[in-house]
Amino acid sequence: MEVKLQNQAYVLISASRNEGDYVEALVDCIAAQTIKPVCWVIVDDGSTDDTYAKSLARAQHLPFLQVAKMPGGRPRSFASQVYAAQHGAELVKDLAYDFIGFLDADIRVQPDYYEQLMKRFAANPKLGLIGGSVIDVYAGRKEDVRKGSEDFHVAGGVQFFRRLAFEKIGGYIPVPGGGQDTVADIMVLMHGWEVRAFRDLPALHLRPEGVNSGNVYRRGLNWGQRFYLLGYHPLYFLAQSARRIFHRPPILGSICQLWGYLLATWRGSPRPVTDEFVRFLRKLQMKRLRSRLLGNSS
Repeated sequence: MEVKLQNQAYVLISASRNEGDYVEALVDCIAAQTIKPVCWVIVDDGSTDDTYAKSLARAQHLPFLQVAKMPGGRPRSFASQVYAAQHGAELVKDLAYDFIGFLDADIRVQPDYYEQLMKRFAANPKLGLIGGSVIDVYAGRKEDVRKGSEDFHVAGGVQFFRRLAFEKIGGYIPVPGGGQDTVADIMVLMHGWEVRAFRDLPALHLRPEGVNSGNVYRRGLNWGQRFYLLGYHPLYFLAQSARRIFHRPPILGSICQLWGYLLATWRGSPRPVTDEFVRFLRKLQMKRLRSRLLGNSS
């Protein structure tokens, strides 16, 4: 049955740094949407390339596109990206809209992507955070490493919130090692909403994390430390590492993640999330782990 949209006002935020190779195609992607955003803010987070100039030039022809510079200056990091995203959200807070989305410059979606997402919200009032299924694009191949997590995780580059849910969780929490998208997932669930990534709405990720880095050890170490800081249950983390053992780079990537998790455990690194958050997350993870061991995909 076709879902009719009553609320179709949404805003987008794109925190961007040195995205000159991607930003113009991203503008074309959003300009082609069947339902345009009320406002789309590209926040330039200290770019040293032509990201700002290209964004500003394209904004002259799109009334819904605004370009802003992030005040101050921080080194490139996941935390810096969060501050830029929050700055963009602050710039649109007085506008009338029902949904707020965050979109990375290296993501590409189909022309009716946001129309379809809003229809999913309309069909299920319990949804608080949704998005497409992110597919990593490499030279000559594609990978769907997030398969199986559709009911509890939406990748940060495409997160699309019901406005009430986003405001209820207080927006994003800066996490130096990354993982703010996971924190948002869990906080939305903690407040009683549902989270869903839709596999029939693919979002192509043109520059997967680490694609330009040859340091497999460092990348895996950072991932392992990130999972510890977010409070992952040790058994769930082991199961996840085993499940990804054949993802590129095979075996080595999982070993490096495990080593990063163990190092952070041994150091007792302070977590940026509350004890309540960790308890909630671990309860969910053990429920999922038991379901998988019993052969239940739910």
